[in-house]
Amino acid sequence: MKICITRSNAQAYSETFIAQQITSLQSIFGEEHVYTIYEGWLPQRDPSGGLLNPLPLFLLSKCLKRFFHIEDSIINLYGLIQFLSKHKFDVMLANYGVTGAKIWKACARAHVPLIVHFHGFDAFHKSTLSKYSRAYQDMFQYASYIIAVSEDMRRQLIALGADQQKIIRIPYGINTTIFVPGDPCIAPPVFLAVGRFTAKKAPQLTIQAFSSVVQQVPESRLIMVGDGELLETCVKLAKHLHLSDKITFKGVLPLGEVALLMRQVRAFVQHSMTAPDGDKEGMPVAILEAASSGLPVVSTYHAGIPEAVLHGQTGFLVEEGDVDGMAAYMVKLATDPLLARNLGLAARKHVINQYAIDRQIRALSEIFIQTVNFDRNKQD
Repeated sequence: MKICITRSNAQAYSETFIAQQITSLQSIFGEEHVYTIYEGWLPQRDPSGGLLNPLPLFLLSKCLKRFFHIEDSIINLYGLIQFLSKHKFDVMLANYGVTGAKIWKACARAHVPLIVHFHGFDAFHKSTLSKYSRAYQDMFQYASYIIAVSEDMRRQLIALGADQQKIIRIPYGINTTIFVPGDPCIAPPVFLAVGRFTAKKAPQLTIQAFSSVVQQVPESRLIMVGDGELLETCVKLAKHLHLSDKITFKGVLPLGEVALLMRQVRAFVQHSMTAPDGDKEGMPVAILEAASSGLPVVSTYHAGIPEAVLHGQTGFLVEEGDVDGMAAYMVKLATDPLLARNLGLAARKHVINQYAIDRQIRALSEIFIQTVNFDRNKQD
């Protein structure tokens, strides 16, 4: 079986889940049978880094997009159509609904079945949904399957017009051999947050909650990993709240360093909420990684998080915007290390049972096989 997979950027640190997806599929089907195309929502480059479109058409397509807002003409899609036809792929996996909306015509012309994997903003962001409303409907009709990472997203995709018979819930998979437990019971009262500093992750609310924690547990600390448009705002907020000596902003860290940090802290925190522009999480990967690392998680009743964090069993959840409630649970974990250990052990077990990478890849593989078999039967 030959599989083509899209990703927006070959090295995007925030897309570790796609990198793991590709690596795992290559281990099953062979590197020579799993191709990756990338660069932008409409992929521009082949696995070797070369342009899909000939240079003159590439430059012309750039002009069409910039000056006329045309992205799905034969000029834009020519190189992709030729690439798909040349390699005779059995199936295309488009990561992100926006990419699926942009490439479904190329897949149709090359007679390649399409599976579209939604991740988060592509199912909720208001202006994105408005811009691609018609394209989504056409894509939903052509696609063989549509993947949602949570029940919340599955319901949203149905509301957007996708055929519920085509929607498959496949949560993200975590490499539980990389994210292995430490012992939060013997760790100091240090909290860890990992993720982009964006509105839907509301890092400023995590800082506000931590400010209350410090008043009750002065020795507590907060480590924040990542970057994004709200980073500078959060640094200023920490200074304003006199927390500069208690909050460490680490910036972007390699996966291995994140895994190491997760073995050295008491708990993981993330105050996800619906952004003003409608953007929402799908299933935050960092929360799953923390749970795999044996950490209790304090988060919110948002998107797919209640599926990953079982309130009172593997961590604690509060309503979006409930800073005081978040602070109270953080204090509870800061002052009760044994509770942190017990919740963390349950969190690790939950991830192994429901979110291990081999479960995700096995489910994806089954969908590929079903798609290819159905397509061949249809041709016969």
